[in-house]
Amino acid sequence: MTDLIIKEDGLTLDDISAALGAASSNTEKSPTIPTLKINSFGEDANGDQIPLGAFFLNTQEDRVYAKDGVKLRAFSNHIQYQHWGDGKLINKSLLVKNNREEARDQLGGLMCGMPTYEQSVQMSEQERKEYEGRDRYRIIRGLVSYTGKTAQGKEVTIENQPCILSLKRKNYGPFYHDVLNRMPSGMNLWDFDSILKADKMKSPKGATYYVMHFSPQFGSPLPMDQMTYDSLAHVTGLITGENKRIEESYKQSSMQAADEAMQDEIMDAVDTLEADFQAA
Repeated sequence: MTDLIIKEDGLTLDDISAALGAASSNTEKSPTIPTLKINSFGEDANGDQIPLGAFFLNTQEDRVYAKDGVKLRAFSNHIQYQHWGDGKLINKSLLVKNNREEARDQLGGLMCGMPTYEQSVQMSEQERKEYEGRDRYRIIRGLVSYTGKTAQGKEVTIENQPCILSLKRKNYGPFYHDVLNRMPSGMNLWDFDSILKADKMKSPKGATYYVMHFSPQFGSPLPMDQMTYDSLAHVTGLITGENKRIEESYKQSSMQAADEAMQDEIMDAVDTLEADFQAA
């Protein structure tokens, strides 16, 4: 392995692995980075035809689509709860490494108020509607490489492009089953590429959607070089920074809620005293 240049205040690989949730185990406001998605529409915003089931980076322009040969070198794996409404993010939780960690959120609660699975199965359909927009996501950061075409047919090669995967519902589980649950002992996520595949599915109501699957190349290990180490250190900084901001927001919201509760108690006591005085 290449000798790595680690700054005096830098992180070791063990530090990075722990922070990113990237090591194999028998236990269970960031800069803009494009999201890796699967196209489920037949055309783009300009009316150009694009292939269904193709992977693409969700950039503002010059999107490149590919159905085959898409490789992901994952750097991190986290769970995050998010609450969306009217196309806007209302609340989000800390990025946690597993379900045992407390997913404190920006508004002073846990898991964005999302019920557990056991709670949700006991709810009526009307009760579940109250929690629409709240979901559990698997957040993966890494580098993607592939050769594809733009909507205009121009061939473009993308190599080691930083990206984020934000996976929920049917797409939440495959990364665990395809990759994490099969990782050889002692391996980290960045030690190998995974080849991506989009499986076409249909809902009970006939709607088409795609599920992302991963084929990890455990037998073709990738070297740890300076570029990889620097990328890992950068991603670690992004995650640490985001969690710090969410933690600060959680504490501020919790303190505000406590102050409001205390004010309510004081007002209740005043109202009681006034009622007793008037009665007397």
